[in-house]
Amino acid sequence: MKAFTQHRGLVGPMDRANVDTDMIIPKQFLKSIKRSGFGPNLFDELRYLDEGQPGKDCSDRPVNHSFPLNQDRYKGASVLLARKNFGCGSSREHAPWALDCLLYTSPSPRDS
Repeated sequence: MKAFTQHRGLVGPMDRANVDTDMIIPKQFLKSIKRSGFGPNLFDELRYLDEGQPGKDCSDRPVNHSFPLNQDRYKGASVLLARKNFGCGSSREHAPWALDCLLYTSPSPRDS
């Protein structure tokens, strides 16, 4: 395997601290032990205006346009810029499986 040294890609912001694993992938979507297929429900309660159901096609759901990762300029982002304490809470391994991107957290004066 080739060593990872550099990545070029679009950065999408997650401008909130203390994003727990329940917010990353809500519990109702944890019906599989596969490491794929969680992406459509990533940040489900933030991305959509309705309550998501397992197995439901997300393409017909009402989108929350105020959520930054739903905005056109962040479509296809491969790096998630997160704030303090991202991924806190339970040790749910499904959360990183859903992310499918690089994660970067940076200390911010607002996180203090």
